Amino acid sequence: MNPETDFETHRPVRNAADAYAQALAFAGGKELKALARQGDKSAVRAAIYASPAYDLKVPALPVTRLSLNLTRSRISGGVEGERGRSYEALRYSMFLVPAGVPMAWRKDSPSRHLSIYFHPDALDCPGDGGAVLDQEQPVFNAQIAGIRHLADQLAAELDSVEALTAEATDSLARLLLVRLERKLRDLRTTSNPLTPKILMRLRDYVAEHLAERVFVADLAREAGLSPHRFAHAFSEHTREPPHQFVLRVRLDRAAQLLRASNLNLVDVAHDCGFATQQHLCNAMRRHLGTTPSLYRRTHKQRTEIED
Repeated sequence: MNPETDFETHRPVRNAADAYAQALAFAGGKELKALARQGDKSAVRAAIYASPAYDLKVPALPVTRLSLNLTRSRISGGVEGERGRSYEALRYSMFLVPAGVPMAWRKDSPSRHLSIYFHPDALDCPGDGGAVLDQEQPVFNAQIAGIRHLADQLAAELDSVEALTAEATDSLARLLLVRLERKLRDLRTTSNPLTPKILMRLRDYVAEHLAERVFVADLAREAGLSPHRFAHAFSEHTREPPHQFVLRVRLDRAAQLLRASNLNLVDVAHDCGFATQQHLCNAMRRHLGTTPSLYRRTHKQRTEIED
């Protein structure tokens, strides 16, 4: 890497770290130490932070940031302006935020965390479409096997005052990036990235947000995939598009409420995310071959006969 290119990679990485440190300081947190290897290896910068419980708004940064929890904490939020969600962020869980994406977070307890800021040149992946880490969608609360020791070593180096600390920090940060790159690459290339566990999580997510609009981007983020990759993988695996899956979960819940409650049809429609009672009626007629009133009456009669 020539000096001119080095300057072009070093400057945005340094600017990103400075911008995050300022945002965290405004929320009551503190950058304990930040290091980057100089010369031809300046595309990566690592830092360690301590913070109280906070409400934190992180501006769009010029490079990608990988955050790694060093303490277990409850965190909520996500992309600023979009619907957030809550996470039980375990120790060593990872949050990957692409360049240009503003975030808003809330933590309810003091914590320590690492951040790695990196330019796309940090991982040289010739001939295969580049690094998967250089993507457009965030990855939240990822658990990667085998990174605990690396994270502890990186934190120790950032706390160290010994010689060659910047070189050791750079090497450990890059190795962590490689581990995450491999994990995301496996998810992208596997023939079935949507495992039964992920599909169950998607169903739970829809069930938790029935009264709201659920977008493909929401489901993709939950699965850790880009919207395009998710839509293709979902349709290929389930033989139905994502919006049909969401509708099916809504109808399942509506049927359950009709069988087990005395809610009026307007409330059933609202609770299940249908705009109106007529919308619910049309959907049930089209997909279940019946109407809400007839479905409820039929199942109540069946229950009375069984009793």
